[in-house]
Amino acid sequence: MSRARMKQKRIIILGGGLAGLSALWHLQKAGHENCFLFEKESRLGGLTRSETVNGFTFDYTGHLLHLKDENIRKLVMDLLGNNIHHVVRNSWIFSKGVYTRYPFQTNLYGLPPAVIKECIVGFVKATMNGRHETTSDLYLQSPAESQSFERWIYSTLGPGIANHFMVPYNQKLWTVPLLDLTCDWMGRFVPATSLEQILEGALSDQSRNIGYNASFSYPLRGGIESLPRAFASQLKNLYPGFEVSAVDLETRSVTFANGEKSDFDLIISSIPMPALIRLAHPVPRSVASAGSLLRSISVYNVNLGVDRAVSNKHWIYFPEPEFVFYRIGFAHNFSPYQSPAGCGSIYAEVSYAPWKPLVKETAADQVKRDLIRAGIVTEQDHLLAQHCVDIPCAYVLYDSFHRRNVELIRSYLEQSGVRTVGRYGSWEYSGMEDAILQGKTAAEEILAS
Repeated sequence: MSRARMKQKRIIILGGGLAGLSALWHLQKAGHENCFLFEKESRLGGLTRSETVNGFTFDYTGHLLHLKDENIRKLVMDLLGNNIHHVVRNSWIFSKGVYTRYPFQTNLYGLPPAVIKECIVGFVKATMNGRHETTSDLYLQSPAESQSFERWIYSTLGPGIANHFMVPYNQKLWTVPLLDLTCDWMGRFVPATSLEQILEGALSDQSRNIGYNASFSYPLRGGIESLPRAFASQLKNLYPGFEVSAVDLETRSVTFANGEKSDFDLIISSIPMPALIRLAHPVPRSVASAGSLLRSISVYNVNLGVDRAVSNKHWIYFPEPEFVFYRIGFAHNFSPYQSPAGCGSIYAEVSYAPWKPLVKETAADQVKRDLIRAGIVTEQDHLLAQHCVDIPCAYVLYDSFHRRNVELIRSYLEQSGVRTVGRYGSWEYSGMEDAILQGKTAAEEILAS
């Protein structure tokens, strides 16, 4: 089909996060006018949002730009212009009453000697048993999808690293036994390591950063919402405040909660996949069943503004169960304009799920008590701002049914003229760059078809 004819097709984009905005941007920049974006919230951005409270800018938990794709990097740099700076990661772990650098496995220095010994000996035995020299070698010898995440941890890193960090931290984050998770999500998110790196990090306090997030970019002003605002400033046919109530795949029409309707030829959707399946009809029973089996965990994000710069770190992991949060971060170190001069900004992330409930009314008080116990703040510090954000759909669970169900759903939707993009539209573990790239790819594939 020629591009001229393709321009006549009416494309509806559901969801105004980065994936949807990127899709619309690439369609319109290519000259496609007959495309429209609908977002249920009154503001665009999805979870790439920021709130200002008493001079503090709080994001909807930590959102940092890790830009590896040159095309996406150039796009983001062009959109933000001078409103961006680049930062080398300064991240830590708090366990055994001490701080060690992240990642745990390559930064054992400072831990009790018995713990260091256990971690090194366990890794050596694991590598000998598996006949691999680095953790990345195991992917070649034993496909990730054939084993649970827990088995991968123990067989690759050994029981010491497993028991002292990898298992307790990940169980705290994911809220389920790690035997229930596959390795499909890992990719770049779990750094590979070697005996040489482990020994180097055990014998000295070395600050060499490894992993996909060794550095990051962040807007100077306005928080992370500056990015979707920059997208939106160059776009037309944006309709915030339009919540989808039904998607008719036979008549090719979308009905909104305000009673309005919109016909479509094609849809690009970043609506969470299980929610989209509930909204769509007709849907085969097998697809509806697959949608009902998709699971995720939630995050309760407690943001605090304090009357002093409480830390020079970017974020800290807390694997131990006595602390309610699995991670805290300090946005005043992402950009000096996130907080008033001389003040500090803290965000604390707490996982919860239907099988691991959280009393939200008391969560902020529990976070504050644990911040004091961890020595992050003191009882003498003055709290200048507080803002809590509930994120019901935060991390997708890669259980043993995930791949099969997602593939079934995506196949059916694509046959019905619906492309899914973004972290929740695609029902995956991914970041902001991935969302922008997926929106770009969806737009380009439609234009080329």
